[in-house]
Amino acid sequence: MPRPRERGPWFWRSAIGVMVLSVIGLFSFAAFNAAPALDPENECRMDRNDPAHTILLIDQSDPFSENDLAWVDELIDAEARALPRFGRLTVILPNSAQPYDPKTLYAHCSPGSVEDANPILQNPRMIDDTWREHFYKPLSSTVGETLKTTSQPSSPLFEALYAVGDRADFQSNRSNRRLVIVSDLMQHSDGFSFYRTGTDLEAFNQTSLAGQTPQFDGVDVVARIVPRQEYDLPISELKAFWRSYFDKTGGTFGSTN
Repeated sequence: MPRPRERGPWFWRSAIGVMVLSVIGLFSFAAFNAAPALDPENECRMDRNDPAHTILLIDQSDPFSENDLAWVDELIDAEARALPRFGRLTVILPNSAQPYDPKTLYAHCSPGSVEDANPILQNPRMIDDTWREHFYKPLSSTVGETLKTTSQPSSPLFEALYAVGDRADFQSNRSNRRLVIVSDLMQHSDGFSFYRTGTDLEAFNQTSLAGQTPQFDGVDVVARIVPRQEYDLPISELKAFWRSYFDKTGGTFGSTN
């Protein structure tokens, strides 16, 4: 019976080489996927290199009904899940008292949803628990409680939009910017009011607000119109006005209803 051939030095050198390369590859993979330094207050990247930023501008003159709160919660859930890991989410409210200083209700970055989890280096269940407990639940409860109790005498939408366009974290050098407006789209402030002039674009162009058009080049703008039993103006006129307005800003405007 022939003796089995002994493995020569070349075999062991090759095996060791493969092992070394595997270890180097594993460490490189782990280093590539390591989390960057984060701000402890909002868990956003310290280098400000946000992969995405979604701003929810929620306009309410009166407290939302339970039905409204239900679809707003679904909307928030969808927007939060669509964000990539470290994507920034900001919720703001128009401010009647200081129209050019909208109130920031919530500002946080996503720790990454379970869809982003790496099964080799991460536990998907832990990722999902972190996303819910540290990101989504505080967001949902803060927005829900505010919308149930808050009311305002006016809706300075143009002024709030100007402030959004002036944000340092929403400039054209930032990636994947999205603006979601939850409103009946009825602008009402001292500067201009649909209740006084309707959707008269020429009348608007005569105001100082028309000269304060924000720059939203590359921004995806979506309007979710709050349902009313009776609207003060035809929805088609409102959509046409806002489409014309956002065309001037450079944003891509669409409506979900």
